[in-house]
Amino acid sequence: MEITVSKRFLRVPVKFDGTSQKFTFSENGTPVYKFDAVYTEENADAIYYADLRDYLGKTMTVTVEPECAFTPVFEDAMTPLTAEETVLRPQLHFTAERGWINDPNGLCFYGGQYHLFYQHNPYGRLWGNMHWGHAVSSDLFHWEYKEEAMFLDMDGAMFSGCAVVDHNNVSGLKEGDETPILFFYTCAGEKKSTQCLAYSTDGGKTLKKYDKNPLIDEIAPGNRDPKVIYDAKRARWLMALYFVERTYAIFTSQDLLHWELLQKFDLPGDDECPDLYPLTADDGRTLWVYSGAHDMYFVGDFDENGLYQPIQSVGQLSYNSQSYAAQTYYYEPGKPVIRFAWNRSDIPGAPFNGSMCTPTEMTLKKHGDRYYLSALPIKSTENLVVKSDKLDDFTLTHCTHELGSKTCRISFTVKEGDLTCNLYGLEMKLDKNGLTCGESILPRLKNEPMKVDIITDTNSVEIYLNGVANTVIAHVLDETKPTFTIHAEDPVEVQNLTVSELSL
Repeated sequence: MEITVSKRFLRVPVKFDGTSQKFTFSENGTPVYKFDAVYTEENADAIYYADLRDYLGKTMTVTVEPECAFTPVFEDAMTPLTAEETVLRPQLHFTAERGWINDPNGLCFYGGQYHLFYQHNPYGRLWGNMHWGHAVSSDLFHWEYKEEAMFLDMDGAMFSGCAVVDHNNVSGLKEGDETPILFFYTCAGEKKSTQCLAYSTDGGKTLKKYDKNPLIDEIAPGNRDPKVIYDAKRARWLMALYFVERTYAIFTSQDLLHWELLQKFDLPGDDECPDLYPLTADDGRTLWVYSGAHDMYFVGDFDENGLYQPIQSVGQLSYNSQSYAAQTYYYEPGKPVIRFAWNRSDIPGAPFNGSMCTPTEMTLKKHGDRYYLSALPIKSTENLVVKSDKLDDFTLTHCTHELGSKTCRISFTVKEGDLTCNLYGLEMKLDKNGLTCGESILPRLKNEPMKVDIITDTNSVEIYLNGVANTVIAHVLDETKPTFTIHAEDPVEVQNLTVSELSL
């Protein structure tokens, strides 16, 4: 079928379940764009849109396999979702305006704004059609949606990657007055997976794919998820990359365009989505953290040959968690290290799915002869408090506190004793070993008081124990007025119990 792209957006009505059709768009006989969708023209569960801005005014050929009734309808803008469609949207946690969301990508701060790019399926509430979505914020909570940043192409889907603000233009890609921002990503093709580059010369508004891609051809099947950072001490750029099974790698470069393999090593218990960044611990020592998608991590440093060497056995931050594929913002010396993780908690029946976790500040603390990675909600989370109840220290066997909102922050400290908390049907048990919630067991560091921090939202609960163990758990939505309860068989002293309602 031939169509003329008369307006920017092609309407794509879909069913949430069913057999998908493959849409392929060709220009002058050459395929240029494709996507899958469970297309329907009757009783659609949701309306999605194909952004055809690059083809406005052009005549294209569209093939649909398997064939189905297809009547192209173009619109100038996407129709906003209704209140009914958004009733389950998390209040504090970022979600895509429409469609599926997963890994955070391309995190950088530029022009007074935090940029969040993310894995995005614009055509359904399940994984597929990987594009990069884009949003900006001044505080990491109030977000403005931007247009789709990167589209899958005939070479492959746009898998995860990172951003570098090239202040000194070492790449030579600068055009005009703006500092170039480089975006490293994996192009996941049907036959191979390569590491590629896109860049922006207008402050992140638009991205252009580098005409000499790929930067790194496939080395191992499915190698992916580049994370790039500058190693100032050794005057070199580093790229962390996932290889295969438990194996990860580090590459080096001087110009961000030409890369050489430095080393490979195994990260036990993990795969996908590496992150690499320096942290100065509370004892003043600066070390490098290398972590994977499941929040297993090494703490280490580079030796005299420039090779990364862990100084202790692998650590763990999250436990049986819905949190996944965390990435830190492009590292700027002297500034807090802030990271986002994907919250895999389902949002049932909505035309969007998945969210980001609360942004956290990363620190490193020494306990005994070991360093522990720590993550706690960023300090500006306190700016979201609209009502707060703080109770004096007390000894209890039972306490019930009604919550005025499903979006809350609850914190308290217990030095010794066993107790059970209940929230949204989730049971959390604290004892001398730590905190247990379902399959998640957050360990307690020896002899440390247990400082518990909980953030709730529409579809999930985040739990932090002393910052060095955390998890995200999906919860069942409860239409009744929520309560938080604490129960103990024997009296337990609870300190600094604070229950705060949060709102944007």
